[in-house]
Amino acid sequence: MIQYYQIAFWILLAIAVWHYFKYNDEFLLLPVAFFYFTGIQRYLAVAEGKAEWVRVAYTRNIFSPMTDEKAMEAMFLFAMGTVILVLSYRVFNRKVQWPRWQVDNNEIFTAFIKKHKSLILGLFIFYTILFTITRPLIGGSIALGQSYFLLLPMAVGGFVLLAYLVFRSYTWQEDTGVKLLYLGLMIYAIIQSYHPGQRFQFLSWMVAIGVLVTKDFNTKRKIKYYIAGGMLVLFFFSLAGVMRRMDVSNLSINEKWELASARTESREDQNMLDGFMMVLDVYPEHLNYHYGGEHLEILMRPIPRAIWPGKPVGGYANKLGLNQLEKGTVGISQTIYGTFYGEGGFWGIIIFSILYGWLFVKLFRMAARYNSDLYWLIKGIILASFIPILRGGDLPGIVAFIGMSYWPVFIMIYLYNRHLKKLGLQ
Repeated sequence: MIQYYQIAFWILLAIAVWHYFKYNDEFLLLPVAFFYFTGIQRYLAVAEGKAEWVRVAYTRNIFSPMTDEKAMEAMFLFAMGTVILVLSYRVFNRKVQWPRWQVDNNEIFTAFIKKHKSLILGLFIFYTILFTITRPLIGGSIALGQSYFLLLPMAVGGFVLLAYLVFRSYTWQEDTGVKLLYLGLMIYAIIQSYHPGQRFQFLSWMVAIGVLVTKDFNTKRKIKYYIAGGMLVLFFFSLAGVMRRMDVSNLSINEKWELASARTESREDQNMLDGFMMVLDVYPEHLNYHYGGEHLEILMRPIPRAIWPGKPVGGYANKLGLNQLEKGTVGISQTIYGTFYGEGGFWGIIIFSILYGWLFVKLFRMAARYNSDLYWLIKGIILASFIPILRGGDLPGIVAFIGMSYWPVFIMIYLYNRHLKKLGLQ
């Protein structure tokens, strides 16, 4: 049976690659690769005895045994969601109009960044102070409604991007001091972003900077850099997973590479198919479908619990009381299609996969109104944000993570739009 899904993957990959070379658009490569690595490869790793289906010691067990039949049921829904998302994106990519005009150019944007480099430095200092104060206070899950103020230090990825924009706006001959200062800020923020407990933080800047660096490359040259960068990201991501269990500071590079490779081979970080199977047991037997409620909760989550003491917790494991909250929370990501399933079962996957195809086309069209590096920055942020969205889990918490990762960039975009309005370009 798995052979049919492998054939489906190769067809989807052909579509995604063709789309990439025709439109210089990497988006479709993400859901297709995600389906292969977390769906097909995860199943094969278990079938070949390299891994076992995940087991979670919840306070009570509501889950049926994970079998091949159950895995194939989840795989079917996983494949269906991927196919519909890919086709929806392709259709809307032809239907949604491009902006009629562009509002800026690189000269205007570069001048704006240079003018506001002191503001970026000030925000960076504010972030550093905030990070020092609040880092020890951060605990528990975003799904429990943790104060968003305590999440502000997650903006390290946003500051790496802003520091990079200032760095590339100057030549060494023009201002060596500024170049060195913002290079130092970048290095500091990059080091801070690599943490085994928050592995998506370093993805928040790596993907976006990769898009910025390669923006002028042709598609053939760019794909080579993407493959090399993807291998590097996978290594650091897997190594961070190893660091959750052991201290690797005294190991050599070769030893770290072997440990990271072994973790990658076991697909231990790619257990989203397992999470999807668990979701099939939850809805609708233990929880009713949300019918869009989890997406609505994105707007409700920022409301402080002091104002709304009875605000629902996020994630089905917390809603069902499966976690001992005083000891922390555990949740197995179920892919975005598992989230869609919780919204409305089989039809939820179909409807939301279509809507998400339209949504991401629309986001890229909105970014295309800029004819400067800001377009590539926004494009990189969208692609980086899509990775945790694909992984799935507590959707409002994922959106909170994205917002808190990039709030410095959002501030600069707001100020830039005001600047363009003053110039009469909006």
